[in-house]
Amino acid sequence: MNAIEVANVSKRFRIPHERRTTLAERLVGMFRTNEVETLEALSDVSLEVPWGSFVGIIGSNGSGKSTLLKLMAGLFPPDSGRLLIQGTLVPLLELGLGFQQELSVRENVELYGSVLGYSRSAMARKVDEAIAFAGLERFRDAKLKSLSSGMMVRLAFATALRADADTLLLDEVMAVGDAQFQRKCIDVFHGLKRQRKTIVLVSHDLHAVQRFCDHVYWLDKGRLVMGGEAAEVVQHYLGVSQHVDLDAPTVEHDDDPRWGDGTMRFTEVNLTDDDGRPVNQVPPWSPLVLRTTIVATAPVDEAIFGFVIWLGGDPVYSINSYSLGMDTGRFESGMRTQLDIRFVAALANGRYRVTVAVSSRLDGGMYDWVNHAGSFMVTGARCGEGVADLGAEFAMSHVAAADLRAPSTGGNRS
Repeated sequence: MNAIEVANVSKRFRIPHERRTTLAERLVGMFRTNEVETLEALSDVSLEVPWGSFVGIIGSNGSGKSTLLKLMAGLFPPDSGRLLIQGTLVPLLELGLGFQQELSVRENVELYGSVLGYSRSAMARKVDEAIAFAGLERFRDAKLKSLSSGMMVRLAFATALRADADTLLLDEVMAVGDAQFQRKCIDVFHGLKRQRKTIVLVSHDLHAVQRFCDHVYWLDKGRLVMGGEAAEVVQHYLGVSQHVDLDAPTVEHDDDPRWGDGTMRFTEVNLTDDDGRPVNQVPPWSPLVLRTTIVATAPVDEAIFGFVIWLGGDPVYSINSYSLGMDTGRFESGMRTQLDIRFVAALANGRYRVTVAVSSRLDGGMYDWVNHAGSFMVTGARCGEGVADLGAEFAMSHVAAADLRAPSTGGNRS
């Protein structure tokens, strides 16, 4: 049985090129046409969310993820298609919407909690729990306007998590708060999974999606591209969204996946095993080779080569030739060089991305930096939390009671 069913749903928005808000603007606007653009936010989307499942929705900005959640929450009606919602539902879409700055922290939790469906009998207990979870006990009676924006978001999130509902809709909530608060939230998510709550999570944090979600849907430009097991869908999404054209011109721009002045350029990047076979999915502790080809477009002395392994947006490991004491020598214009970077995937389960870079040792200038030059998935690790698989083994032997003796005191004292 499904908690949510979305059948052939489409949603369009009409976007006027000129906004007319005052009476004068509307009167003047009567004599000229206001062009309107139609945005196809969702187009013929169908998906199911089974009871007790943790479902993720991924995609680039503007792909329709948040629109779909708002349709599920009943904030928008679909233009066509059908939505079926079973049981009670709480959306965590715009945290803190409805908070009143002149009310106290406690009063805001009570107000927000009543909107989210806190029962009258449980209100006092849930208010205390939410304030404690947000770490705001000292500010219980302070006006909300005296809190920082981060504290308000923590309070809203903590309040929403206390709602008694069959289904939770979460939109980018994994980025809430500092590291300590996020760890508390992760514990809550583990608890919700154990309780078999139905959860729909929209997030750009693919590590979190793989970690928590049983099933993932991938949206692109309002259309459903793929649905299936979390690891499989995320793998395909990364393969498409993180592709970098190594033949494209190199430009310097911090927001681009590739930048540098082009004095040296990566023309090939391949991830293989020790025997040169391409790999995409490996068990932990697999020896891997990142085989790259670099072309110098001008004479270069003492280049520094490096690479970084990423999990989501966090660097897991980085190293460069200078740190290893490697003398790279001189490169003449037009020279092609093959560089093999060997490493061991002593990593926990997850999808990892690789960045390669080459820079000048003399002035630090970047010749070529390629984000998402490759990726690989680690599966079969037995470790729990963390990103490293250190290969720990337990050894146990029973000791007879007669063999247990008090430690020596090291001799008599006078």
